[in-house]
Amino acid sequence: MNAKQNAHMSVGIDVAKEKVDVAIRFTNGEYEHSLFDNTSEEEIQKLSKWLSEHGISKDTPIVIESTGSYHWLCCIALAEQKFKVHLINPLMTKKYERASIRGSKTDKIDAKRLADIGTIETNLPLFFDSRESLSQKRYLSLIRKLEKTKQQLKRAFDDAVYASESIGVELQVDCISIALKQLEESMNVLKKIITDDASDMAKELATIPGVSLFQATAICTAVSGRTFETKDQLVAFFGLDIRARQSGQWTGREKISKRGNAYYRQILFQLGWSLQRNNDTFHEYYERMYKEQGKHYYTAILATARKFLRYFHAYYLVPCQAD
Repeated sequence: MNAKQNAHMSVGIDVAKEKVDVAIRFTNGEYEHSLFDNTSEEEIQKLSKWLSEHGISKDTPIVIESTGSYHWLCCIALAEQKFKVHLINPLMTKKYERASIRGSKTDKIDAKRLADIGTIETNLPLFFDSRESLSQKRYLSLIRKLEKTKQQLKRAFDDAVYASESIGVELQVDCISIALKQLEESMNVLKKIITDDASDMAKELATIPGVSLFQATAICTAVSGRTFETKDQLVAFFGLDIRARQSGQWTGREKISKRGNAYYRQILFQLGWSLQRNNDTFHEYYERMYKEQGKHYYTAILATARKFLRYFHAYYLVPCQAD
């Protein structure tokens, strides 16, 4: 192996549905590029072997851009081989693309750009998911899409029925009622699949009055493999941290940041509502926020959810991370 191959700095992998472009960046600024199929685990193993043959150590940063579910196979296969895989938000790649003088964009160039990011950025997020956690996240994603579809269909159905009744005609829409029931049944099946595979932490969390096993499993899935040094980091991860709006003497209305996954926030809102109804401790906190401090109903519910996250961090995550 020549000196150039030993002097690598980082690897960038641009993932598409059927192929991956790989670029190794060397300390002299040169690159080595190759192309692999993204169609099976056997093909990705060829990529792993190619990296090893080129002297890529387990500490060399490998940067991959998040691309829906197309990056899953590559990330999982390389992470299981103990490579240091960093999964980054496409917004970061866009920032570097806009900063480029030519602004060129091809899969090969994107792979080189990702390798460049690996040499510049020092605190890139590590890919940490397992096959099990990715499966759970995919189920949750499907449930969210089914819920949105059901809500949209229900609104359209109710509007059609109202319009027909207002003009004295009858619509034959029993098939829509059947479809709505089937959507509900499908969500229940997926929720059962998720809860049947609940972790011990999720099962323990679900013993708290007001916390369902599905809610507990969803929250534990969201934080699986992550480390939160403070409770505020956990709150911010779910997008429930407060975003201040101030300029000079003007102070605007505070709002939550809404960073991260919107469906997890929806689950936490439902959890906050359930806790204030079924858990004495959280009910008292909600009452103070809503009645004594005069907070809006939604604000008090979200504050209750934040209090739960702080409790979750102190009594579940901190002991687990210490182990």
